[in-house]
Amino acid sequence: MPGEAIDRPNPAPKPSHLPDLVDQLLVKFEKTNLDHGASSALSKYRRAACYVAAAMIFLQDNVLLKRDIKVEDIKPRLLGHWGTCPGLILVYSHLNYLIKQKNLDMLYVVGPGHGAPALLASLWLEGSLGKFYPEYSKDKDGLHNLISTFSTSAGLPSHINAETPGAIHEGGELGYALSVSFGAVMDHPDLIVTCVVGDGEAESGPTATSWHAIKYLDPAESGAVLPILHLNGFKISERTIFGCMDNKELVCLFTGYGYQVRIVEDIDDIDNDMHSAFSWAIGEIHKIQKAARSGKPIFKPRWPMIILRTPKGWSGPKELHGQFIEGSFHSHQVPLPNAKNDDEERQALQKWLSSYKPEELFTDAGDIIDEIKFTIPTDDKKLGMRPEVYKGYIAPDLPDWRQFCVEKGDQFSAMKAIGKFIDQVFVQNKHSVRLFSPDELESNKLSDALQHTGRNFQWDEFSNAKGGRVIEVLSEHLCQGFLQGYTLTGRVGIFPSYESFLGIIHTMMVQYAKFAKPRKPPGEGMSAASTTSRPVPGPDRSTMASAIRTPRSLAQSST
Repeated sequence: MPGEAIDRPNPAPKPSHLPDLVDQLLVKFEKTNLDHGASSALSKYRRAACYVAAAMIFLQDNVLLKRDIKVEDIKPRLLGHWGTCPGLILVYSHLNYLIKQKNLDMLYVVGPGHGAPALLASLWLEGSLGKFYPEYSKDKDGLHNLISTFSTSAGLPSHINAETPGAIHEGGELGYALSVSFGAVMDHPDLIVTCVVGDGEAESGPTATSWHAIKYLDPAESGAVLPILHLNGFKISERTIFGCMDNKELVCLFTGYGYQVRIVEDIDDIDNDMHSAFSWAIGEIHKIQKAARSGKPIFKPRWPMIILRTPKGWSGPKELHGQFIEGSFHSHQVPLPNAKNDDEERQALQKWLSSYKPEELFTDAGDIIDEIKFTIPTDDKKLGMRPEVYKGYIAPDLPDWRQFCVEKGDQFSAMKAIGKFIDQVFVQNKHSVRLFSPDELESNKLSDALQHTGRNFQWDEFSNAKGGRVIEVLSEHLCQGFLQGYTLTGRVGIFPSYESFLGIIHTMMVQYAKFAKPRKPPGEGMSAASTTSRPVPGPDRSTMASAIRTPRSLAQSST
């Protein structure tokens, strides 16, 4: 199918008819200028990461561009997605700098999972990839292995997967990045998850609901999620809904969800714009958390979010064969699909990769220069080495189940017995077990689970700031996303639902199974709770999806 025809690259959205007073809802402040050293280091980091990411898609040899590109240097089959990579790398570089400057604990969840080249390039630059996979060492051999084998049977895949250091979300089936992020920060009070949601993923139903997840986050006991809506304007062959919304429409929508919105779009001064937005957002998060932890919680706090506008395929080829590449859907996947057989495209590839000036960014030994290393945190803080992902599993203290048995011949609901068991699990595990339910505790006769705890709905004055272990929201996608994020960062969760309704998230469960099954844990002894679904026999035909202790290498099963 032919793509949409545009008459200019990176077209701006047409203005809406909303009144100018709406602009008052936007967060505006004077930008803080980075010092020259930090600005230069961040710029060179991005150039190096973008070079590696682009080279991964195209090259099988000559990976540091020591000579002009020849036909035999290009892979026979070109796979990968370039369009989202520059924006993901921009965020990664600034998270590194922010973590180092403010000593933060962070995870990075990427909704556009097809942007794996961006993540893998950044992980190679910081050394996380080489730490877990010695074949990707920070030298010429390691870089050659990363670039030449990418998206082949001998290398790493074109999508983020379970073997990607620091990853807790694949992003293949779109819609779940936010809910997984919120699950990860629950009961992790010092953790901040920066979650990038692409403007394609933002069109999905599960994402539309996930923006409400701030309403289930208690800042006294949990960390925070910093959402970044990345607007590069295009899907595979058409513009996106959010890319066609002007700033007034965007701020109205997300203010209604409960956020403060800062828009980052000054491409000519992107580092200062991005740094200022991040500094503001972290300050707002800490302000909300400080109030809650001092016993004076802010009711309905307005959490920060960032909307990032960058051109699709930013820094890539501008135009070819009479078509716009950068700033159009043509850069979504492989911008130069015939580079191996077309002289004009091969010359364009040479010009593109040379524009990053790799000779200024890499040493003779193949490592990055020291100036770039200035932006990278210490090992214990690197995004690819977070202990929550590899070493965080907390085995639950489980009560003896036999004390909840009933006498033979007694008439008693099996689900009510389970409810009493769950109640005691909560008593013995005050900060490491949660239950997520699509409003079905009462109908499933599990109300006894609430004997010593309550519901955790922060927008409700009757359950605000009470530390409930139960989250009930009428979205199976949100419950499953919370469960996945919670269990993949070391805790145990329970998800009760009717058997017929669990089918709503069947594909989500399958994706999670595919994510978990090939897991080859880089860390010794790493384990996590898996999710297991089973119909409960008897008249109470509900389904209990529970997280139990098994190695992450075991997939979620449905029996």
